[in-house]
Parts: sequence; structure tokens; C-alpha cells
Amino acid sequence: MKKIQTLFWIILPFALIGYLIYKIAMNSFTDHFLGSNPQHIKAVIIDEKNFMGNHPVDPKFSYSYSFKINGTQYKGNTHDTSLKIGDTVEVEYNKDHPGINKPLHPKE
Repeated sequence: MKKIQTLFWIILPFALIGYLIYKIAMNSFTDHFLGSNPQHIKAVIIDEKNFMGNHPVDPKFSYSYSFKINGTQYKGNTHDTSLKIGDTVEVEYNKDHPGINKPLHPKE
């Protein structure tokens, strides 16, 4: 049992650092792959939930958004728990690859 506990405490910092690097890299890649001239479009919030983290008692979630370009539907996660189904959000996407997109949230 002591070996398992020791192994857990050795692996935990590496897992946390790895997760942090992953999140930073994903944001950087999305910004990079949007290109130098990203396009903007209004997307509608749809009934598709994206659950966040480890909230077993009161699970938090955000809804997905959906938009169409040339008859093809694309989706993404709003990462905003305040948006409801039917709301709209402005989305930034790569003109050549609309699957690469991210929501733009108004500055308050």
C-alpha cells in the first residue's frame, strides 16, 4: 500500500504540469491555426452539454454552439455556463477549415 501511495505522489505533479501544458498549447494552437485573417459568424447555442471538470455533486456544464458554412454544420464548446439554448455567440473560424473555430465572448 505504501508503494502505491508513494507512486501516486510522484505521478501527481507530472500529471498537473502535463495538463497545464496541454491547456496552454491548445489555446496557442487554436489561435495560430485561425490564420492571419479569421472570419466571424453568429452561432446558435444548441442542446448539447459539455460537462466541466470534477463536479460530482453539482455538475457544471456549458452548451455547444452550431453554425453552417456552405451547407456544412460545425460545432464547438462555448466554455460559458451563462449561455442558454437559443442564445447566439460570435464565433471566429479559419476560412479554409471552419472546423477550427472558437467563440468570442464580449468584454465586460
